[in-house]
Amino acid sequence: MFFRRLCCSLAFGLLVFTQHTLADNAQQVFNQYQDALLEVQVVENQTQHKAAFGSGFYVAPEWVITNYHVIANRIATPDSYQLMAKMGDAGLQPLEILALDVVNDLALLKAPKHDGLVFTLAEGLPAQGAEVFSLGNPHDLGMVVVPGTYNGLKQQSFYPRLHVTGSINPGMSGGPSVNSVGQVVGVNVATGGNQLGFVVPVAQVQALLAQVPAAPPAVQTLKAQIRSQLLHNQNIMLAPLLEADWQMKTLGKGQIPESIAPYMTCWGRTNTPQTQYELRTSAAFCGQQEEVFLSNQFVTGKIQMQFEWLDGSQLPLLKFNHHYRNRIQQARADNRASPRDVEGFNCRSDIVALNTHPTRVVYCVRAYKEYPDLYDAIYLAATVPNDQFGFISRFSLAGVSKENADAFTRKFMETVVWQ
Repeated sequence: MFFRRLCCSLAFGLLVFTQHTLADNAQQVFNQYQDALLEVQVVENQTQHKAAFGSGFYVAPEWVITNYHVIANRIATPDSYQLMAKMGDAGLQPLEILALDVVNDLALLKAPKHDGLVFTLAEGLPAQGAEVFSLGNPHDLGMVVVPGTYNGLKQQSFYPRLHVTGSINPGMSGGPSVNSVGQVVGVNVATGGNQLGFVVPVAQVQALLAQVPAAPPAVQTLKAQIRSQLLHNQNIMLAPLLEADWQMKTLGKGQIPESIAPYMTCWGRTNTPQTQYELRTSAAFCGQQEEVFLSNQFVTGKIQMQFEWLDGSQLPLLKFNHHYRNRIQQARADNRASPRDVEGFNCRSDIVALNTHPTRVVYCVRAYKEYPDLYDAIYLAATVPNDQFGFISRFSLAGVSKENADAFTRKFMETVVWQ
């Protein structure tokens, strides 16, 4: 008993010591760099009120880093918004966009000259388990520093993200995450709740700073850069998938991919009927957890797939056909896009023989209005029912070239079939 109490006392002492050390380090970091932090505001022109806000930080006397999603309204509808920095006693001061990395959710802004200390970038990432501090303006409550722990790169992610513990709340987007000596290891970008935070790595910040223009470019020039970045991104994403031999497995009498990329996660579900009027179904879903943010109404840069085996052998034929048609009609794009962003879908439908089994195939594409040569694509294949069994496969691609969409469709049709 004495030994257990002593252990507990020692553990409690270590915990208190650690908490005090973290608090002291956090306070030192904040005191040293708080003048290099600022609130980035997107101000609506008619009302002159802020429509969005986030955080930013100086990396040079006139350069500020933030997230692209913080300032996206300025790109999407430039005539309606302006960018401002809340500069303490100096009030609101104008900001201009110098460079963007929309794929990694970063923006570089030209800001009023800052004569004090600026943030320096770390040469590499900390060791896993090292302390990190995230700085920013959560919920517009004022600048704070949140201590946490670095837990390595996020697994199963196409877009590189660091995983940190600590409360990265809305409004802290665009603020820095720093190591114990105040060097930037990344940029706050998202929260998963329950002390889960995600940070864009410092390497992506360094790459953005390597392409700074002499003067702030026009919005149309920035949109052209976004288009180029999106086209390059989808090539990198799809090229390995088009070249690889997909590993397949069985779902009912269908053949589906087991895994086609390390950044896509899969889930399964089986429905066991409770009454004689229900379908027996087994389904698999595979897709990405992340996407590329273009505006509140428009996201892109993702792949989603869904497969479903339907057993209606215990149902009347008309009942089975009714359920089957309803399942087929549920196909839709998996990314948000408004009519201002995309054209309507252009679709083709036909009966084709996939592995000799007659299958209804529907293939639809819609063009991006602001970003030429980029499209969303939907594919759905539904076997003609055989003894009241059905197999439905579908995919959705967001932000791809027509050539890559067609190539992915051909590969999908060759591999995902009725056995």
